[in-house]
Amino acid sequence: MNPYEVLGVSEDADEETIKKAYRALVKKYHPDKYVNNPLADLASEKIKEINKAYDMIMNKASSGQGSSYGSQGSYGGQGGYGQQTYSGQASFQNVRILISQSRIPEAMAMLEKLPRTAEWYYLSGRARMQIGWYDQAISFFRTAVNMEPDNMEYRSALENVLNRNRTYTSVGTGGNLSGCCSPCNICTACMCLDCLCCG
Repeated sequence: MNPYEVLGVSEDADEETIKKAYRALVKKYHPDKYVNNPLADLASEKIKEINKAYDMIMNKASSGQGSSYGSQGSYGGQGGYGQQTYSGQASFQNVRILISQSRIPEAMAMLEKLPRTAEWYYLSGRARMQIGWYDQAISFFRTAVNMEPDNMEYRSALENVLNRNRTYTSVGTGGNLSGCCSPCNICTACMCLDCLCCG
């Protein structure tokens, strides 16, 4: 694997260019954007490849192996996205890292070793949301918000999962949609579009 090709930068790119490319790719393939998406596994693999490439480049820089972009080490001084100083010890930071890497069983096991603070409930909700357990995620997020009502991270997560859950229950389950999205109507719409585009 050529890490420069993975990040889409040249081998003589400076550190700021590498960081910028890395951030853009992380934003594009972030696991939270692919919840309940058929491409979730592909995005997860891609983010791992991006992290590995970034770490390879930054490790080369920090070891002074002829790089032109400095020797400050990993982005933010901490390794690639989702790999910030991961020590394996039980901590909320390490739980966040595991969740960002889609290592949900490990994250949930680590949470069991930590005190049940507002952050505990928030991270428990994030873990469950990532594997599609929206009802449990809502419950955990609500508890986190009740414990720390002014925390915007917790509030935003609750609103996000509530909106996803509403969309799923109103459309995904095929509930009472008054026939607006029946298979017949979809086929009819496709035939009309075909006529408009080709006719």
